[in-house]
Amino acid sequence: GEETSYCFKEKSRNILREWYSHNPYPSPREKRELAEGTGLTTTQVSNWFKNRRQRDRAAE
Repeated sequence: GEETSYCFKEKSRNILREWYSHNPYPSPREKRELAEGTGLTTTQVSNWFKNRRQRDRAAE
């Protein structure tokens, strides 16, 4: 079981990263779709984007 969940996490991250590069501010509806596509909760998706935006700002 370990490997499949690892690969899945990696795929989820790629989906989120790809989305972020086009649109760092997804709407609530888009977050729901992303949550379904990645297997995360909408809260986790929101937090990922929030953390990612903070990291990007900190890097400037």
